[in-house]
Amino acid sequence: MRCKMLTFLFRAIVVVTVASEATALAQATTSEGPAAKQFAAWLAAFNKGDRAGLLAYHQQSFPYAVSSQGVDDIDRELGLSAGTRGFDIMKPEAASPTRYSVVLKERSSRQFAHATMEVDATAPHRVVSFEIHPIDTPDEFLTAEERRSGGGPIDGARRRSLLDKIVHELDEDYVFPDVARRMIAALREHAAHGAYDKMTDGGVFADTLTQDLQHVSHDQHMRVIHRTPRGPRQQPSKPDVRDVSCGFGASERFKGNVARVIIQGFCDIDDVREGVADVMSKVADANALILDLRDNTGGDSHTVDLVASYLFDDKPVHLRDVIVRDGTAGASWTNPSVKGKRFGGRKPIYVLINAHTSSGGESLAYDLQCLHRATLIGEKTAGAANITRPYKLDDWFVMMVPVARVINPLTKTNWEGVGVRPDVAISASAALDEALRRVAQELRSNR
Repeated sequence: MRCKMLTFLFRAIVVVTVASEATALAQATTSEGPAAKQFAAWLAAFNKGDRAGLLAYHQQSFPYAVSSQGVDDIDRELGLSAGTRGFDIMKPEAASPTRYSVVLKERSSRQFAHATMEVDATAPHRVVSFEIHPIDTPDEFLTAEERRSGGGPIDGARRRSLLDKIVHELDEDYVFPDVARRMIAALREHAAHGAYDKMTDGGVFADTLTQDLQHVSHDQHMRVIHRTPRGPRQQPSKPDVRDVSCGFGASERFKGNVARVIIQGFCDIDDVREGVADVMSKVADANALILDLRDNTGGDSHTVDLVASYLFDDKPVHLRDVIVRDGTAGASWTNPSVKGKRFGGRKPIYVLINAHTSSGGESLAYDLQCLHRATLIGEKTAGAANITRPYKLDDWFVMMVPVARVINPLTKTNWEGVGVRPDVAISASAALDEALRRVAQELRSNR
């Protein structure tokens, strides 16, 4: 569960300079239809990263409910805006009066993305659908160096080489040896029947391998990823924990001195230890805390433990055990000594979860639920419990291999394949309001 891997797995829109805003606006308006103009208006508002301006734009033209995951509320959108650096529009694609699609490239790297906006046919042409997601580098934009390193179409020799490396890593490191053998047998059978012979696109090959591996293992962490090699990034060596690329989104206070902290992932502990102390210390004086783990995709388990340490008193608390392939076990505990102020182990905590909460996000929610330290509100989570390590297959392919499983000391099991079930089942979009209602009721009753 490593946050640096998540950086390239889920990368979205970015903040750019005033000059680049003008460039983006000019590019977007190359088609003069309503959809193109609406896309340009959104991009300009997004790139400025101003809360009031974005809220005004969305209220007028772009309901958050129609947006894709990651830019579907103001905090996530601002987090993406603050935490990344910007897209150039590389190529407008399908365009009609009501639909506009573009290929984008991140300004700080070679990562490409695809965005599509659809608008109502009648004025004022409000947005009715918006999707954005990362894509492999299109062939036409591959550099000569990328082509030399294997960024172009893949041939039979390379497919065989990749399959051999995958088989080796599964045989050596997958947490369940019997499942590893079944996955290896399935891959060999597919290869023998020519299932991969016509696959020349790296992304298609990786996705197919992932589907085949997960079909046998039912393990959501088991993945093969085709990605663009990244050049040096223009960012500080120690990222800001409040930057969305480092996991933490916005924090805010509600009536009754109720604090909410959005955590979308858990970056490497060495990068964010100081930042976690800062964020958690600032909410330590709240009367109640809402941890928003909706869409949290995990990260470093040590950072999960650090966050949990601020939610208990200084006596160590046993969170979970970690068991590797050979049966060796290690225990995870809260830290008796943390920098800054603790929220502590007595005041109310509510945790928001949804179907996209996975891995380390599920771990924190499950730990707090089993220890009766928090009330979980929202939807059943993804069900990805195993601890994963990335293995580089070549410059363009990475395999995520589950190398350990977690066991809760109280339940003697985990959430793999079944998800974490909320204490209060409700739609993710209504979870915050429900948490605020319940915490207000609890605080009144405790007076």
